Amino acid sequence: MNQPDIETLLQTARTRDLTEAEWAGLERWLSANPAERAEWEAVNQLLAALPDAPVATNFTSLVLEQVRRVEAPAPALGQAGWRKILAPQFRPIQIAAAATLAMVLGGVGYQLHLNQSRAEMAEAVASIAEFTPGFLADFEAIEAITQADPVDEELWAALK
Repeated sequence: MNQPDIETLLQTARTRDLTEAEWAGLERWLSANPAERAEWEAVNQLLAALPDAPVATNFTSLVLEQVRRVEAPAPALGQAGWRKILAPQFRPIQIAAAATLAMVLGGVGYQLHLNQSRAEMAEAVASIAEFTPGFLADFEAIEAITQADPVDEELWAALK
């Protein structure tokens, strides 16, 4: 075994127990490197001399509570998200979102109203433009009527 293999083996030992084959490989390497074996044994002695960590008096209840939390069914994903959004801590965000939505909907509605008004105005102008030649001809006839003689009062009285 070379140094990178030993480093990998020590990394593995930190995360899980070594298998029999891995222990045998480590022992072979330590027997081939006496300086490393002395360091290994010194570390083992220091670790053995350490006192055991004190266990909390309520350790069992804490472990059982954690097990209950893990075993408890998780809420439905869609339901939990909505509950979080509707929480009182998000009230300013909810108000801002509602105001923004109202402004956007109002702006879109107003823009649609303007577009509809413009379309109606364009349609009215187009309809007037179609009748322009006839309108001008009638205009000349109306203009001629206004230039006619004033009403004869005597004739008007006789017709009554």
